[in-house]
Amino acid sequence: MGNVRVRGHDYRGRGYYFITFGTRDRRRLLSRIVDGRVELEPAGELLMQAWRQIAEEDPAYELGVTAVMPDHFHGLAIARREPKFVIGTHVSRVEGRALHAMRKSLGNPTLNMWDEGFYDYLSLNMKMLRAFEAYIADNPARWQLRHDHPEWFRKQYALQHPRLPSETTWTAYGDATLLDHPNLVPVIVSTKISETERATQISEILKQVEHGGIPIGGFISPGEREVAAAVANIPRARIIKLIPWGLKRYKPSGAAATRWLADGRTLILTGFPDNEPEECHRTNCLKNNEWVKLIANPGSRCVR
Repeated sequence: MGNVRVRGHDYRGRGYYFITFGTRDRRRLLSRIVDGRVELEPAGELLMQAWRQIAEEDPAYELGVTAVMPDHFHGLAIARREPKFVIGTHVSRVEGRALHAMRKSLGNPTLNMWDEGFYDYLSLNMKMLRAFEAYIADNPARWQLRHDHPEWFRKQYALQHPRLPSETTWTAYGDATLLDHPNLVPVIVSTKISETERATQISEILKQVEHGGIPIGGFISPGEREVAAAVANIPRARIIKLIPWGLKRYKPSGAAATRWLADGRTLILTGFPDNEPEECHRTNCLKNNEWVKLIANPGSRCVR
């Protein structure tokens, strides 16, 4: 993907950036995860050396927590004042330096290490920044969980998670750790709004997905289906689909199984019993949308 910038943000000023970029074809070049801990490969060591040079060359940046995963990198960079170079320039230099060092180390001048572009998520406040710090720090443990629990890619009954309303019994297929992500983007696109309003809403949702947010919704209305189709074409995008019926007859197949579930990029979730008919009655759809909002924004949940 290309480098997507946050519209209206002045990258020459202060900023809190959550940076993510990955290896080409998801090759596991950078590290190994052993007992939930990162063990760096030579490429990962070179990457960290290049990352640390950001603060050495541009003291305006304070570097925060990082996670060098087997096939991708997460890091926080905080511009405390006006920097010499915008964060995108530094990320390009980090990738270039690590690639040059690996080519030299392996004697392979044509080696290609990196996927195109990177995610640049702008933290808007300290609460979001702390959420990103926790997400990065826990990333190796989540990786280990995914690889230690193949049963997650079969039907899971009575799934529990702090974000899921506890008064409901949840059934799922896929990677439940997607619920840990700090930015779940609710996708509720009404059929009653104008074409212009719909286009604006969809554009705002996709902008957040391009920056690493995970869309969550029923993807029932035409506008919601449009979002889902667009998300499928965003490299490394992930999705949580909340279905307003039961999963009795649901069997992962085709792209849903081979491309999304197997890669840990989707969670199929329902709060309805298995035998709920596979059709979206208005009551079910409204309840589903209510759950979407609660899961995406757990702080909005009423305490009684």
